Amino acid sequence: MKKNQFNSKEMKKLKTIFLSMIMIVILLTTSCQDLTEINKSPDQLNASDINIQYVLTSVLSSSAGNYIRGQVYGNTITLSEAMQYMQRDYIDFAGTNTFSWSPQNFSAYNSSLINSQYIVDNAKSETIEGNRKFYTAVGQIMRSFWYGFMTSLWGDMPYSEAMKASTGNFTPVYDAQKDIFKGILADLKSANEVLATVTTVDGASSADIMFQGDVLKWRKFANSLRLRYLIRLSEKLADMTAAGVDVKTEFSTMVGNMATYPIFTSSSDNASIPYPGTDANTAWPGGPLGWNNRSEYYRRKPCKTFVNELKADGDPRLTTFIRPVDVQLVVGTTATGYVKLSDGQIILNVSPAQVGSTSIDTDRHVGLPAALGFPDLYNLSNLTNLNTIKSLNSSVYIDAAANPNVSYLGDIYAQNTNPLVRAVYMSYAELCFILTEGRQKGWISSGDAVEYFKQGITASLRQYAIADGSKTVYNPTTQALDNFSESAFIAAQASKYSSAADDAAKTNVLMTQKWLACFMTPEFWFDWRRTGLPNLGANLISANNGSKIPVRYPYGAEEPILNKVNVAAAIAKLVPAEDNQWSKMWLLQGSTKPW
Repeated sequence: MKKNQFNSKEMKKLKTIFLSMIMIVILLTTSCQDLTEINKSPDQLNASDINIQYVLTSVLSSSAGNYIRGQVYGNTITLSEAMQYMQRDYIDFAGTNTFSWSPQNFSAYNSSLINSQYIVDNAKSETIEGNRKFYTAVGQIMRSFWYGFMTSLWGDMPYSEAMKASTGNFTPVYDAQKDIFKGILADLKSANEVLATVTTVDGASSADIMFQGDVLKWRKFANSLRLRYLIRLSEKLADMTAAGVDVKTEFSTMVGNMATYPIFTSSSDNASIPYPGTDANTAWPGGPLGWNNRSEYYRRKPCKTFVNELKADGDPRLTTFIRPVDVQLVVGTTATGYVKLSDGQIILNVSPAQVGSTSIDTDRHVGLPAALGFPDLYNLSNLTNLNTIKSLNSSVYIDAAANPNVSYLGDIYAQNTNPLVRAVYMSYAELCFILTEGRQKGWISSGDAVEYFKQGITASLRQYAIADGSKTVYNPTTQALDNFSESAFIAAQASKYSSAADDAAKTNVLMTQKWLACFMTPEFWFDWRRTGLPNLGANLISANNGSKIPVRYPYGAEEPILNKVNVAAAIAKLVPAEDNQWSKMWLLQGSTKPW
């Protein structure tokens, strides 16, 4: 799916924005809406004429472009490299792997915010009370999601005066981050309360491509999202109390009264969007429909940090997330070249002289080291004879960005659609780890931290359909796949957590599992910034700022031009007061984390 972008000049013409948006919605909803419902030319439509159901579909489907492609699997900088899920090679590795981040405009998200606000504003025109309440609350939830995400990316930003171009306000004030979070938390609480009074919703099931009009699931999402933001504020308790928000009390009140505040209870509650994969607009961006050149898929390789963590624990998610190398290196006394084994694996025998002092990886699952200077050359790729490899296995990719000695992403990520590949707003696994941390901090007295932790790992396994007993565990010693024992695996991880020497060690184990579970989402960056765990900076080889990983997005190049005074005021509150990826926003100030 493509990004929906609206620049600041277009915001002056609100009517034009909505007319353009309806054309995008038509493209995005072909598979789930009857287009014969639209009988008028878009040029004749007013904003109030647009069916609110189409706008709801557009808001939800925008996650695939704005949240996933823009931040996880994009063309330029993404958080996947920062969190060492992936690394780039070939022609575009330098800026992404080493954090030469450029200014990022709000415009990539304007459609999501504008459309969410449209739902809130126009819900009142719904004649059925249940519909009116449903759309009001859903609009609030999605608006809160995007504001929470955006302020966490940049820091201070327009909020109280945002989206008021139609009233002549083209230079909105940049609200303090704590005030934005206060507003978000209030909106999510209100949305849950409103939805609690809704029994039926008419006509929303087809437009609601996430929950099919299920009111309870929307309540669970609102409350789980609220817990996400409360834990994100855990280092700013005093500031939030001064602003009128008791973070710990709100957290404990919600968890202690799940009848009033229902939250996710299984992976079936996940707030996620599938990729139909019928065309480039509806396909997972890594699939053939997503790129004109398949090298775009192959240049996005898994990071060594991520691969090795999965390997070390015998984690069955490894073989779902990551493919074996096309060519495995084997060091012998002499170089004998390529051989195809009986199990189909191609190996390249190399001599110690060929290896020399070069660091190589002889496993069947190999990732690129983080921020490597010349990733194209990693693992003796300079010795590669692609024609010989092709003769041994005609299916091996040998074109641009090929490195047969390094793993590619799993096959599920090379397809236009796969039931395991979805745009995930929030998962039950993430919630379980939030509850683990809440219990560890003493914010809640119900439940057990170890049990919450175990449930989080189990939820992640369920999310990727990894079955107990399945032959999914890579054994680096035998190079074979062993049967997966779910009970043994979870018990081993639980033992690591429960036997950790102190609170910091427990948090490291917790955050490592949360990091693994948040794969293919941008979410863990916010937890890493807050805790500094796991210590990903220690893995960087040739990054631009030593062992430091960026902590924010610089404001877009348009902002200082169009809203100079307010942008300058926001930059002045950063530490240091410089608009770059290294300055700390309010959320991170007063802490030595992540550095």
